[in-house]
Amino acid sequence: MAETKLRWGILSTARIGRQRFIPGVRNSQQSEVVAVGSRDIAAARQFAADLDIPKSHGSYEELLADPDVDAVYISLPNLLHREWTIRAADAGKHVMCEKPHARRRRDAEEMAVACRAAGVLLMEAFMYRHHPQHTRVFELVGEGVIGNPVMIRASFSYAMGADRREGRDVRVQPELEGGSLMDVGCYAVNAARYLFGAEPLEVAAQQRVDPALGVDTLFAGTLRFPGDRLAQIDGGFDAAGTQRYELAGAKGLIHVERAYLPGETPGQVHVITGGERRVVESAAADQYALEADHMARSIRAGRLLEPAEDGVQQAAVIEALYESAATGRAVRL
Repeated sequence: MAETKLRWGILSTARIGRQRFIPGVRNSQQSEVVAVGSRDIAAARQFAADLDIPKSHGSYEELLADPDVDAVYISLPNLLHREWTIRAADAGKHVMCEKPHARRRRDAEEMAVACRAAGVLLMEAFMYRHHPQHTRVFELVGEGVIGNPVMIRASFSYAMGADRREGRDVRVQPELEGGSLMDVGCYAVNAARYLFGAEPLEVAAQQRVDPALGVDTLFAGTLRFPGDRLAQIDGGFDAAGTQRYELAGAKGLIHVERAYLPGETPGQVHVITGGERRVVESAAADQYALEADHMARSIRAGRLLEPAEDGVQQAAVIEALYESAATGRAVRL
């Protein structure tokens, strides 16, 4: 790989691959898409033709057996992450698996163990971490602009259309481990862990479950971190869209409005200190391209480089949040 690009195989024809990840790889410097696999060969061929991908396979197994594929991008429903990550590892492929890796820590650990045993890397696809606007946030915090950060508020919600609900979108199918925390609320959880650079000690949560769907469609929680720091997180399918986080200290507040999907315009970090607001811009960037190249550099280095995620701790927090919401009690990790 020292002189060649990382060759990606796309495991499934999900929309996120078509609309986000593959265009990102096309904009990257160190990666390329060489194959796609589907359980339906006609779907794979059409997907490959639409996106000018050289090879198509009529099963996931065929994709994993392809010697021209170095790494696979897995965008299957949540329930299938564990199985196909382990199969990919057994086939000697590096894995980038969509977020979150799992709803339970045990499953995420099994994924990580399988990849370590096979000598391949596993990265959780929290693409937002690679956007330069978050680098600016860390720089501002390091400069002491807001003092010691003690509070985070993070949110990601949108109003899911009736067509998706009634059409049983995979995100609202309990049998596939759907739900708002698993889809968008996990970004808020991840942002809290990322920004504090630590793991929570205790969580408390509440959820709104749609009885017709059987999954949470609105979720909120409080996470207590070492140093008596707190984070409030929420996400859902029932509220108009917001995708922001705030980081607060005694001297001020940092606010990022388009935190997870900033689009193609420059990132904007709002800094509020002394009653005054200023905007610090970061460069425009394709975070999916940066994510793909980050994986390529990590593989060359033989280890996950920062700010990559391995998914185990993320799954542990999600599992604890669901337990708290179900029991009405705070849960220690």
